[in-house]
Order: sequence, then structure tokens, then C-alpha cells
Amino acid sequence: MSTGVDNPGDRRVFETAGAVALVRIAFGDRPEAPIVVHPGDPAEQRWLAAVALGARGRYAAAATLLDGVSGRSGASRTVRAQAAVTRAAHLRQSGGHLAARRWDGLGLALATDPENGGGAAESAIESLATESADSVESTVSGCGAGPGGADAGLDLPAARVDALLGLAADAIGLADLELADRLLRLAEPAAAEHPSWRPGVRWHWVRAELALSQNRPEPAIEWARPALARATAAGAVRHQVKSALVLAAAEAGAGSPPERVIAVLSKLSERTRQSGLWTLEWPIQLMLAGLVEPIDLDRSTTHRSRAAQIVWTIRRHSDPFARSVLDRSPWVPTLSETKLLHLDPYHPAETRRSAHSSRMECKNKP
Repeated sequence: MSTGVDNPGDRRVFETAGAVALVRIAFGDRPEAPIVVHPGDPAEQRWLAAVALGARGRYAAAATLLDGVSGRSGASRTVRAQAAVTRAAHLRQSGGHLAARRWDGLGLALATDPENGGGAAESAIESLATESADSVESTVSGCGAGPGGADAGLDLPAARVDALLGLAADAIGLADLELADRLLRLAEPAAAEHPSWRPGVRWHWVRAELALSQNRPEPAIEWARPALARATAAGAVRHQVKSALVLAAAEAGAGSPPERVIAVLSKLSERTRQSGLWTLEWPIQLMLAGLVEPIDLDRSTTHRSRAAQIVWTIRRHSDPFARSVLDRSPWVPTLSETKLLHLDPYHPAETRRSAHSSRMECKNKP
């Protein structure tokens, strides 16, 4: 089943031959591979496909899969919890921290109370709506690491950690830094004790982001370094790039020479383009725009224009709710900031039209 193009090179999102394991695409060494999923596939496979699609900014396709997982009566509590947390992550990537918080709360409830998922979900959402740290703490008490788990952290304890860290990231975006700190403290033992590399990497990300929000770049460097080392050791490309991006932001804030940080970000940008990780590419472009602005205004404008165009392309591949979140978000660049009107990162460069081509020319040419 094919639903169109995805990465540069006109690759298809869904193919039937030469499939790479979805866990390697979502969390491992092949983020650029074609995403293969079928209507009758298990819920976990459909969730992994949604994770990979979201990393490429294909939020509408991801949301369709996640909705299907949530509506499946046979889906396990673990997969339903992870589906909710993944939906939250996609909204947070769009700048919708408030919208994401409700989904993270649902994921936390599903991963915490196996006897009463619905009631726990309502309680978690209600407590989060009141922004009460005490209520959140009582909801997650006893949330231990639990035994076992796949290497990428696909079990119920990992889902609980993911939900807690999502809530902490939501709190940072909503400027509730005290709540973020408390949630990180609650998640720390479970993240540290889990046998998978992934919970620990994500915990270090959010801890570093909190330090940056507190204008403390030096501690952020110390948090980001272990994340990068663990993601690299795991061969997890997407997590390695995200960890390196967080570390670069921390080093820039700590006064590292701009040319050094620019060089690092430029390499990361090339890697995201090769991997199709457009949700990481546009933040990299924004960081580059800010760093080069004092020395080269034209180059800065080009970086910002590219970021805006990527966001606009992602918007066109988003579901209506994600689009509305993007439109309202103060965190993302607007289309008015771009001059590269015919750039589409989902298509190879040779098929793009110049900024001088007409609408009819763009419509009629193959």
C-alpha cells in the first residue's frame, strides 16, 4: 500500500519489498528507510510506524495510525500508552505544549493503573489541568522501572517514563519550571534503572533543556553529554542527532566559539537531510540563523527561510489539529519569513521549481 512520497529522492512512505524492521527506523540506525505497514499489522507495528512518520513531519499519517491503535480493542495497555505519548510528542514538536500535556497525562494514566485505565486517565487529566504538582506526584507514586524490556524500551515501564518526561517537557514549554523539576526527579530512578538506553537518554535531554530554560548552560552541557554518548553507543541516529543538538545549544549558551558550534550544526543539518528527519532540521536551521546573523545577515536569512519552508511543508502534511497548533505556536517560524517559495524538502532538488517559476509552470511540469 503506497501513500505517496516521503524522503528526498521521491521514496515512498509505504512499500512492500525490502522492508527494514520498523524498530530500526523509529529508534535505530535506519531512520531513512521506507516505512512498511499493513492494515492487519499488530498495534505495536503501527505505533512504531507512527513514531517514524512523526520524525519526518508526516503528522497526518502518524495521527491516522495512532488513532487506529487507540481504537483497537486488542491493543495492549503498553501500546495504547505509548500511542498517547507519541501523539503528545508530535504536538509538542509543533509548539503545542498545552495540547500535548493532555495526551501525556492519558499516557501516564494508562501506564500506571492497569486495573482502572479510564478512571485513572480522567484523574490525571484533571490534575494536570489544575497545574498541581502535588496531584501529579500522587498520580505517579510507585512508578518503578519494572523488570526487563526490549533494547529500545518498548515495555510498560518505559511508557511510564516517556509519559513523565513528556509532562516535564510540556511544563518547560509552559514556563512551569518548578513542576518540570519535580517530574524529572520522579522519573529519574525509573529512567536510570531501566535496562534500555532510551529512557536515560530522554531523561538527560529534558534535564538539559530545563537547565537551559533556567539560563544555566554549563549544567546543561553536563546533562547533554551522557545522552549523546548513550545514543551513539546504541546506534540510534535520531536520538544521537537530537542529543548533539541539545549539546550544541548548551555550548553556544556557555560561550563556545560560534564558528565551532556552526560547524557542528552544519554537520547535523546534513545528517538530518540524509535521514529525512525534518522535525530536527528546522530547529537546526533556526539555531544557525541566530548564530550567523552577527557576521552574515544574508546567510542568516537563508537559514531562517529554509526553517520556515520546512515548517510550512510539514504543515501541509499535518492533520487539522496539528496544523492549528502550528499556526498558533510562538515557537515556530511563519511562512512569511521564507523567500524559498518552491522548496519542498520531501522532493529531490532536481524536481523543485525556482522562485521565478509560475504557478501554472509548477502545476503542469512533472
